[in-house]
Amino acid sequence: MNITIKKLNRENEKTKTIWFPIEEENLDKICSELGIEMTTESNCYIENSMDRNFLRILHNKNCNIDELNYLMKRLDGFSQKEIERFYAASFAENPKTMTELINLSFNLHCYSLVSEFDNLEAIGKDLYLTERQAVSTKELDELDGESYAMDVIKNNPSSIITPYGVLYKNSNEPEQVYNGEQFPPYEWKDTMATVELKVKGGSEFIYIPCSDVEITKALMRLGTPYLDDCKVTIDSYNIPDRILNIIPDDLTSLNKIDTLNNLADKLKEMRSDIRYFERLMDYVNPQTVDEVFSLADSMYEFELFDGIKDIESYGRYMICESGHFEYDHNLEEYIDFKKYGIEKSNNELGSFSDKGYIIYHGYNQKLASLLFENLGIMVPEERELKTLKLYMPLTITTYDIQNDYGYRETLDEPMELGNFEIVDYIDEILEAIERDTLSGEEQRGLMKYYDGHDSVNGKVAKYEFSVEMVDAELMGVAILALNDDLTSSELEKIKGEIIDQVADGYVPKNNMGRSYIEMV
Repeated sequence: MNITIKKLNRENEKTKTIWFPIEEENLDKICSELGIEMTTESNCYIENSMDRNFLRILHNKNCNIDELNYLMKRLDGFSQKEIERFYAASFAENPKTMTELINLSFNLHCYSLVSEFDNLEAIGKDLYLTERQAVSTKELDELDGESYAMDVIKNNPSSIITPYGVLYKNSNEPEQVYNGEQFPPYEWKDTMATVELKVKGGSEFIYIPCSDVEITKALMRLGTPYLDDCKVTIDSYNIPDRILNIIPDDLTSLNKIDTLNNLADKLKEMRSDIRYFERLMDYVNPQTVDEVFSLADSMYEFELFDGIKDIESYGRYMICESGHFEYDHNLEEYIDFKKYGIEKSNNELGSFSDKGYIIYHGYNQKLASLLFENLGIMVPEERELKTLKLYMPLTITTYDIQNDYGYRETLDEPMELGNFEIVDYIDEILEAIERDTLSGEEQRGLMKYYDGHDSVNGKVAKYEFSVEMVDAELMGVAILALNDDLTSSELEKIKGEIIDQVADGYVPKNNMGRSYIEMV
């Protein structure tokens, strides 16, 4: 919801229109810009909003910006029907403060809103379900909805006509969920963990990973400046138990939150690869938080072969199932799987365990002791990564040209630029590629989006795009940093990945006008 705010008690102070709810770090920047200080008291004024219904329920436009943001997080999770019921209940109850509005958002089960009366059967079942909050399908199916609706319409003493329909207050009693000081737990967005901070009988909740400003605000609402004054409890989490159990119990609250934050950041980067990381941990068996971090940094450098527990099984898998060979099962009796397994394993850093076979392609010295002690793998000394460049033709089309009179004009159809023209734009092209780099791509470049847990992922540490002059022609180039040489099949696989990426092209925003760069 767009809301225009300004600092409290400033007549001519500048205003800012913000979309609420807003991330805490972004809100903190806006507060600094407007001079709004961090406090639990009222500190901002609501100047306007595109939602007239919201303005209508505000008894006092002076409010605390954190309470406003919390209320917007609540409304952000509501369906359209729930929002209308919230506005109708606000119209009926006439809440005076933001605290009362927040509490009302937790008590919508105390109200039912009827805006149309053309289907009494459906209305009755909706009234019944709202009041009971949870009923079995059988019970709801057997309910005479029309009779129940008529009983409520005739006998409910608390019906109120609102701009949104008729509001009926049911038998549920409202609760004070928010005490006006500490916010109740509410996961507005997906988090890795919800952590309770407890001190002096009060509780605040932070959602990991979180920013420093979120922690500072939580401590402010608890009335303490120090995190170590708080008892830290993990309330709910999406962090694997195996990882949580590694965190030492004797950490200070400050160090515990810092550790949880760093772990959550790592796991969030992994996205769908968390399960794979758990499998990797089963093989490597890290025992400290530092070992978990080191393993996470190098997780892509491993290959796992679950259930492959001896050399012959490994050779058989590679020949029959890996896809590296065209295998004819009629030739099975002529193939020495064990011999091939021995030859292959002798040329890689691998080890058998009770989980299966594991290969390591990297040089992370922080893992040297862990891998040697638990798997007998000796990590070689770190060496300079090899570089492989894959070149491809470069095509640039543009809609903006300079006509014969020296003026810029826009074409109806795109025009492809010749190579002699492209060369003039090399700096702009490099800037466009740099701008296209997203957060999180610093370590691995576009390998960040490679989904396979295979030898390609282990050998290609990073790749990124650039352009270079080759025999007087400007070419697109994918620059690969390699831990080891690629086999022909691995090279073909990474080429396919790169082709998929370059198909999207780049759209630079500069004096080239509306242009498109494609590497083909």
